[in-house]
Order: sequence, then C-alpha cells, then structure tokens
Amino acid sequence: MYQCPIDYYIDNLVFNADKSCWAIYRLKGFNYDYLSTQGKVNKLVQLARVYSGIMSYAQILVIPVEKDVQEHFRNLRERLHRNDILYDSAMQQIELTESYLREKTEQLGRVNDYATYFIVKLSEASEYEAVEKISEFLLYFIKDPVNAINVQMNLDTKDILKSKIKAYEKMANKWLDENKYKMSMEAVSTEETQWLFRRIAYRGTGIPAKLFYKTVGREKWEPDADEVVINHERIVRPYHRDTVSLFEGSIEAQNRSLKVSTGFSTSYQTFLPIVWLPEQNEFPGKEWLYELQIRNLQAEVCIHIKAIPHKSALHQLELKKREINSQIEHIEEANADIPEDLYTSKEYADCMEQELKDDRSPLLESNITVCLSDSSLDGLEKKCARVKELYDNMNIIIERPLGDQLKLYMSFIPSVRILIKDFVMRLTPVTLASGIVGVTRELGDNRGGYIGSTGKEGKPVYYAPELACLQNMSPAATFFGDLGTGKSFNANILIYQMVLYGGYGLIIDPKGERSHWEKQLIVLRGLISTVTLGAVSSDRGKLDPYNIYPDDIREAHELTLNVLSDLFGLDPKSDEYIAILEAQKRMEKSHGAHCMLKLAKMLEAIPEEDNLHEAANNLARRIILYRDNGMAGLLIGDGTEHAITLDNRLNIIQLQNLKMPSPETPKQDYTRDEVLSVVIFGVVSAFIKKFALVKRPVPKGILVDESWAISASKEGRNMEEFISRMGRSLYTCIIYNGHSTKDLPTEGIKNSITYKFVFRSRNNREEAARLLDYLGLEVTPENMLVIQNLGAGQCLFKDLYNRVGVLQFDPVFQDLFDIFSTTPTEDADEEPEPEAPEPETLEPKAPEPEIPELPEDKIISKPEPLLDFEFTEDDLFTKEDI
Repeated sequence: MYQCPIDYYIDNLVFNADKSCWAIYRLKGFNYDYLSTQGKVNKLVQLARVYSGIMSYAQILVIPVEKDVQEHFRNLRERLHRNDILYDSAMQQIELTESYLREKTEQLGRVNDYATYFIVKLSEASEYEAVEKISEFLLYFIKDPVNAINVQMNLDTKDILKSKIKAYEKMANKWLDENKYKMSMEAVSTEETQWLFRRIAYRGTGIPAKLFYKTVGREKWEPDADEVVINHERIVRPYHRDTVSLFEGSIEAQNRSLKVSTGFSTSYQTFLPIVWLPEQNEFPGKEWLYELQIRNLQAEVCIHIKAIPHKSALHQLELKKREINSQIEHIEEANADIPEDLYTSKEYADCMEQELKDDRSPLLESNITVCLSDSSLDGLEKKCARVKELYDNMNIIIERPLGDQLKLYMSFIPSVRILIKDFVMRLTPVTLASGIVGVTRELGDNRGGYIGSTGKEGKPVYYAPELACLQNMSPAATFFGDLGTGKSFNANILIYQMVLYGGYGLIIDPKGERSHWEKQLIVLRGLISTVTLGAVSSDRGKLDPYNIYPDDIREAHELTLNVLSDLFGLDPKSDEYIAILEAQKRMEKSHGAHCMLKLAKMLEAIPEEDNLHEAANNLARRIILYRDNGMAGLLIGDGTEHAITLDNRLNIIQLQNLKMPSPETPKQDYTRDEVLSVVIFGVVSAFIKKFALVKRPVPKGILVDESWAISASKEGRNMEEFISRMGRSLYTCIIYNGHSTKDLPTEGIKNSITYKFVFRSRNNREEAARLLDYLGLEVTPENMLVIQNLGAGQCLFKDLYNRVGVLQFDPVFQDLFDIFSTTPTEDADEEPEPEAPEPETLEPKAPEPEIPELPEDKIISKPEPLLDFEFTEDDLFTKEDI
C-alpha cells in the first residue's frame, strides 16, 4: 500500500515525504512552427542548456490544458456592470456564445494547449544553510546544542523548520535566476501547485479539477499548518490530512490501464514508457515529443532526469565501451558472427562519448513516460493505437507494461521519483532536448470575449484589449494586409464587443460603410450616433478647429495653425505663418465665439503700415473663399455651428466625397483635392484625441479606417504620437486599419503596437516580408507561403504575450455577419426595414468544421467580406447612391 508522498507545500515549494524539497516552475510557451531551420536548432540548444543545468534530480511534466469555457464566461459575466444599459444583451450574447462553443466542442472534439513544468529537486538544506556565516552556526550550536542536534537528526518526521523553508526559498530563487535567461520560465503560484495535484484524478474527462478555496470569494487555499516554537526554534507542523485530501478518488487496475473514480468523474488512464530512441533522429522534422501536441492526442508526458556529472559520465562510458569491446573480441576468437546490435551499441557509445566531450555536458539518466487518458475505455484504446503507430513510424520503441501501471501513475505526481527503474535510458542533453517541450499554440487571453479560433486545432481565442492597459502596456492594434481579406469586417467585431461589454467606441469611417448600423444593429439601437460630413451647406464649419475645442483656445490655435499650414503649404518662416500667430494673439483679447471666419477678420485688421498686412490680407481672402468651396467649407465656421458630441456608446464619423491619394503617392505630388482630403482627415484625428481624453472608468475603443491617411497630416501624426504615449493611462485602445507597415510614420509608434493582425499579403512580396518582420517572424519560404495563402477572415495574430499563430475570426451570430459584411450582393433592391425584434432573437450560427489547411484553395468556410472587383482609390471614398 502506498502512502501519500507529499507532506506539505507552500507557493512553488513542495516538501516530500522523503524529506526532500522541490521547486516548481512553469516554462513560458514559445513559438516554434514559424522558426527557420537555424531558429529551431537554436531552440534545441537552449533546451539542452537547461537540461545541462540540472545538477541533481528533476522532473518535467508536459500537461494538456483544456480551456474551461464555462469558467471563462462565468468570469466574463462577473465583470459586467448590472446597471449598464447593455447588461441584458451582453448576458444573452455570452450565454448563446457559450452554448455555441459547447456544441462546437461536441462536434470537433476537445482541443488543448500544453503547459510545461520543470520540477527541480533542491539541495539538502540543513539548518546552517539558513545563516549566512559558519561562525553564526557555531554560536547557535554552542548556545543550544540539543536543538541543533535535533535539527540535524530530523527527529520530528513531519515538522519543517521555518528557517529551512526560508533557505529553500533562497535556493529556489537562485536556481530560477540562473536558468531563466536560458529559457523563459517563472515560479508557479500556490493555487497552480494545488491544481497540479488535484487534476491527476480528472485526466481525460473534460471535467475541470475542483480546487479548494478558503472562502466563497475564492481566497487561495493551502494545507493547514501550525507554527510552534521548540527550543527557541520556529517549527511548521503541517496537518497531513489536508495534503492527503488533494488526492481524492479510488484507483482500480484493469489489465494495462487504471480506472480512477472520484464520484464526479471516471477516468481511464494508461502509461507507456519509451524504452529506446534512435541514436540519431532527423532534426528538425522529427520532434518526437512535440508530435504528440501537433496531433492533439491530449497526451501527458513525464520525464524524470538524474544528472551524472561530466567526468563520471565519461568514466562510465569508458567502462561500457570496454565491456562491448571485450564481448566483440570473445566472439571473434570463437569465429562466430558478431550480432548487429553489438555493433550498434558500440557506435552509439562512441557517438555519445564524442558529444559529451564536445559539450562538456553531463549524462542524463532519463525515464520518459507518456500518459493517455479518456472518459471511456474504448476512447483510451484508440489513443493508444494512434500513439503506438506514431512512434513505430519514427522507429521509437514504446511499451505498455502490465504490472507497473500503478507505479508509473505515482511517478507522475509532482516531486515523486520514479518507483521502477526498468525503463531508464542514458541520454545526452541534446538527444533529450530534440523531443522539444515548451511549445505553445495558444493565442489571445483569458479575459475577453470570443473572437475566433486558432488555425488547425480550432482552439477558442478570447481577446480583451484593455488587459494591456492593466498590465502597463500599450493597447494599440493594427490590421494590415491586402484589400478584400476581411480587415474592416473583423475590426468591427472587436469594437462591437468592447461596446457590448461595457465600453465606449469611436469609428472613423471615410468609406461610409457603416451608414446602416443605426437601424440594423438592433442590440445597439439608440446607442449609436452617426455624424456624416459632406459638402452640403448645413455641414459647414463642423470641423472648424475652434468648434472642436470651444473650451480650449490653446488646442484650437495649435490645430488651426496645423490645418492652414497643410492646406496652403505655409512655411513656418513665411509672413503668412507669422500673420496667423499675430491674429491668434488678437483673438484671445476679443469677445464672443471664436471661429475661422473670426480669424480671417483678425488677419484683415492688421494695419496697412504693418509689413504683415499684405500677406495677412491674402490669407484672409483665401480662408473666406474656402468657406463656399465644397468640402473645404467643413473647416471654415462662423461661430454659430453646433459642436459634434461623442457621448454615445458607439460614435461613427463618416466623411463623404473625399479624394484620398494612393498610399504610394509622394506628398509633393498630391492634387489640390487630395491635399484637402488629407487635411480634413487629419482634423478628424482631433476627435480621436478628444474622445481619448474623456475620463471614464471603462475602456474606450477607437477604430480608424484607412489609417494610412492619418499619417499624411501633421495633426494625424501628433495624434498617433499622443495615443502611443498616453493610450495606456487613458484606458483607450486604438485600432489602425491600413494596408502596410509603412502606414506607421515612426519607429516609436510602431514599437507601441501590442496587438498585430496581419492578413493575406499576396500582391507584394516585399510587403509580405516586411509584415513577417513586423510580427517578429523570420522571412523564410515557409512563412512567406503562410502569409500569402491565408484565407478570407484568417490572419496571423501576435497577442499580448508575443505569441504568433493563425487566427480564424468567427462572428458567431449570422445577423452580425450580415451587418458587418462589406461584400457587394447581386440584389441591390432596397428591402423594407424589419421591425426591431427583442434581443432574444439573436441566434448563433451553426458551428462549422474548422479549416484543416491554410492554402486558400482548400478552405471551406462561410463567405467573408471580399472585394472581388477592381476599383480606383477615388471610388473608395465616394458614397454611392442606390
């Protein structure tokens, strides 16, 4: 009968029944799929260095982690404000989305990411390790020799010295500091340590482990312990029953598997140790542990490592080689045939010896076991067959022992050593590292709403841009890629969710694609304000800088100066520029509403004897003439216009009849209409700054369509610089929807982008290469093929944690798909407006099978907003009357 092997744990420290102490660290996942061959080799070397740094004993666990959809949406519900006008609609959408994902899981099967844990045995920490000087220990021994001897002899079997815990904490921190530069990792929390123990009985069931908490408010729980003082020494005395309660359930052996029952679930588990690896595996290409992740077999891996120091390893190898040579000599003397496996062993020993001498690394006594689990025995047997087939094809020998299943089960418990040594292999760090552990294909975060799924696996992706603000990072995002790849459609999803879950939104819409939202987006009906600006007389002056900043004359002056400089091409050293400064100074002393026409009057009032008179009069005349000159009239007000307000939950500013230049056109080659369009678009960026400055306790989202045009004006560049610096503190998330990385004018702005969505880039190889570099990926033929063959609605997404993967956007609801789509339809007849249904009419789309391959010609999916016709840049900004 086995006893509980764990006495106590606190934070990431585990105290074993054999008096050893272990520290648990979680490896931060890294991208692997998009690395070049050399990049993969570098990652192999990194892992090998970590293994070489294990100086005593270690355990590595690779655990399949399934996202708990129910738990995720429960947390999302708790963050909603009950007094929010959209609370009921948001709750309903969450419920329907959760149901949709559950149905999708039933159809496609569970999908997992994998977490990798390093569990390292710390050196024996006697009492004297808690003091910094040997002399202090001697004084302590002389002062209280009985207690010192008791400490050394470990007379109290379950007691742990407080000073010993502190010594182990120092050792654990030191090990982390020495190894985290080799491979990024962090110490686990108390709650995560508990989860590592509790989850064992729930393997393969799809039921999350039920954790213990102190209170209903989920205050962290840890095993109870008394702290007593014996002979002037603080002692921690744990309640062993608390630790035993972590391992609930009954275990029943069934042939080559175990049946683990908890009362809540039944898990069938089997353990398959790897007993032989080829001496040379193809690398990269045959990462024998990572293959289990790729095939999504929900396989758990446990690796026990005992390091043999370099010199001892060479000595043992030399003895083994002598034994092999002796056997060969005896067989030759007998004139018999030498077995092939003897030659193989000799060659393997020679290769291992050479590798150890080259790297001066230790030899690793390794036990590698694969755990498969399922909620049914049939499902378990199918997984076993798949794993055996996989390793047979890779020429790796894996066994499924009959009588050792329970011992192997115990060896998967964190900090428990192997109980059977029949399957130990001696491997070099490089050979063990070639299996590759620590890879993640996870995307998104664990906070936000559902926006889509990962490429091949179909894992749900959640996105909460405000999380970047809470982690002291910029929340800015970019959407780059070719036309017709779904950029605007999917950017709409992000803004919509921000508003639905309690935030405010602003959309700059120069193409007029969202005119129908007020009527058709029923969930937000009455909460959307659309401001459409055109050349009509009623819109004159609405973009007058003094109308935008009626209460801030300094900001209005600065914006006016930038507008007139860009519009008329003024040199800061010219008389016209100085005349504007003079007129603005005079305006500050005047009474009444300020406006551009008032500025013109101030220019005209400059006396004739002043050398600025002629330049000022010419400039005043141009300002007055522009008021009646089409779209230019938007900029010239008379002080009677109503200011544009952005107080609704979702605010849309649309601009009609702009003649935007091509992104490739140099600024000096702009036509007059193009200059005017860029200036107007730049003035609109002032609304972005103004919207961001409104203090609200909830996140604000800003979507800028055709964002490349913002950078063409001075005011636009100022706004981008401002948002890149202040977006985090203002709780404002901005999305730039453009075409190229060249849309971002400076490296500072580019470096402030946290979330990067890169869609298909097939038309320009140079731009595709720039986009890969922008994502931090190497420009390889394989990566170029990926970015050139992304399907509609697919993108390469770089998330808050610098993870990159393929994201397939999913709006879930058919009505949202219809509203957000910008794809033209054959039937242009206007249909009668339907009556507004209640929010309960929202229905999710039926889940569709995930796309197994990236190439576009193999993708079967719902239609996405594609522009499948040719047009000029002018057409983009002309609203068509139907």
